[in-house]
Amino acid sequence: MLIGGDFNKKGVQLLKTLSEMSQKDIDADVAVGDLNRALKFDRNEIKNLLEYLENKECVQIKTIGGPYLYGHISITSKGLIRAVRK
Repeated sequence: MLIGGDFNKKGVQLLKTLSEMSQKDIDADVAVGDLNRALKFDRNEIKNLLEYLENKECVQIKTIGGPYLYGHISITSKGLIRAVRK
């Protein structure tokens, strides 16, 4: 698992990509597979980032299942703020 600055940069990158894919709509569900095709993270990396960002209330996990453990996620208002701020 990445720790520190690189992990934070990837988290912000994930939030920015998620905000674009959801068109900044907190009610839009985005497939984790589609998100990861855009980001090209490995399976463990995206799983760890999603768990971390959910704990920070930046994303909401909507469905479980699939190759990345999570099927669909949505960005939260807090996640949108972080995506724009950085």
